[in-house]
Amino acid sequence: MAEEQSFASSRRLRQPDSRNGNGSRPGPERNRVSGVSPVRGALVRAALVAAWLLAVAAHLRYEAFPEWLTGEIGGYASLFGRDTLIIDSWSKILFNGSPIGYSHTSLESEETNASERYTLNNRLYLKLSIMGETHALTADTTASLNSQYQLQKFSFGLSSKIYSLSIKGQRVGGPVFDVELSTDSGSTSRRVQIPDDAIIYSPMTELALQRLRPGNQLSVKAFDPATLSTSVMVIRALRNEEITVGGRKHSCTVLATDMQGATVLSWMAADGRILRQETPFGWTMELCAPEEAFEIARKAAPSGDLLAGLAVPCEGEIRRPRSCSSLTLRLSGAAFSENDLAFPRQKTVSAGQDGAVLVVSRGHVPSSASAHSEDVNPAVKAFLAATPFIQSDHQEMRDMASEITRNCSNDIDRVLAILDWVNSNVAKEMAVSFPSALDVLRKRRGDCNEHTYLFTALARAAGIPAKVIVGLAYQDGMFYYHAWPAVYLGEWWELDPTWNQQAVDATHIAMVEGEIERQIELMRIIGRLRIAVLEEKTDD
Repeated sequence: MAEEQSFASSRRLRQPDSRNGNGSRPGPERNRVSGVSPVRGALVRAALVAAWLLAVAAHLRYEAFPEWLTGEIGGYASLFGRDTLIIDSWSKILFNGSPIGYSHTSLESEETNASERYTLNNRLYLKLSIMGETHALTADTTASLNSQYQLQKFSFGLSSKIYSLSIKGQRVGGPVFDVELSTDSGSTSRRVQIPDDAIIYSPMTELALQRLRPGNQLSVKAFDPATLSTSVMVIRALRNEEITVGGRKHSCTVLATDMQGATVLSWMAADGRILRQETPFGWTMELCAPEEAFEIARKAAPSGDLLAGLAVPCEGEIRRPRSCSSLTLRLSGAAFSENDLAFPRQKTVSAGQDGAVLVVSRGHVPSSASAHSEDVNPAVKAFLAATPFIQSDHQEMRDMASEITRNCSNDIDRVLAILDWVNSNVAKEMAVSFPSALDVLRKRRGDCNEHTYLFTALARAAGIPAKVIVGLAYQDGMFYYHAWPAVYLGEWWELDPTWNQQAVDATHIAMVEGEIERQIELMRIIGRLRIAVLEEKTDD
């Protein structure tokens, strides 16, 4: 029994200190970049971290209840409706075989408080190596349930070197929750609906449960507090298999969790514990003792660069990546439909389960156009609105947009002035966080997501419809995950404030448009996608 408790302990233990260094933050610096920024494909930090938060959380929600993986879970009432023994669970997280962090899940029970009888907690701590620098990231999630196992409150907090984020929700009646989103620059409020049959986290258990038989599956609604969105996940039992974890052999059932188009594999012991998880993008999680998690937080040095490890291999040379007029590319390793890649600069030649063949053209600056709101059609007007993380209606944002464009006589000049200002005034620095335009305006530091969000907010504040695009861009023989904006001046015009491009080059492959809740869709291709160059055309 003592050996078993090395993996799952019911003791209350102090969380490791997740701070990195002295936490000092250098001031803004002017870092004008022409051509390609040294911040290569930095979107991957947002899409990947958000995707990993979901991937890690997925089995923490279900791992204690394998005998129920035969239909649909009806929320927390289904999970807690039986006599289970709840304990703490610790897991180490590895990238390319080296420890980079840990996950800790626990349950607190307050018998005298019927409205908040149970509180589920998860802490995710990561120490990432990105372009030679170490970035520490801490994500904390809680869910409070009443005596009827109904979700009453939730919170999500993300803390990193430069930026932080806090999201808190409180039930106000029925499925409606008041939500407060806070960043370093302030707070905003909104209301969201969370179905009663959706869950956030479920805890571990020591209770021996009947082993799930291969062929059974479970579908469940899962609410993600980081994106305030609900999605359906499917868990399938594949086979029985023996693995070694912590020096011991375990008979396990292999589970596959399908979510957002990606599949995470897990090895579940007969007692319901998840001993190991594998993601398609090279990260794994293994059950461990609390002391090992503490040691990882204190001493473990990251191994391998995150961006390099997740870059998309490119077969064939692109001789003139910044000036070629078009590229014909074969995308393989993931399924695509024609609509998946339907963007103005892109033509899908073929698409299917094996991948796609795509022609990507270089962008261009419009010759003349106007984007005054009264001339914009209703579908485009949505891209003038402020959002919780693109605060285009904030007075500081409006004042800055007015200052930047004060000498401009038309919308093209306004867009180019905003592009030049963002590129010149935001220091090129990795930022492992969810971006907030107002925070970036004040701190003026960040990678491609920070540049893109600030540009988008300033453009909207100037009355120009703008949106966020995420995808891939080419550098040094590889494609890296990247973000850039597009503005509407009679047509969608894509440009890149991080790389100081007035029109994006033909290596910019657009895949998703929208903020973080859409960017998570990229997780289905991370670690799987391959690109081959079939043809490169130039104007010569």
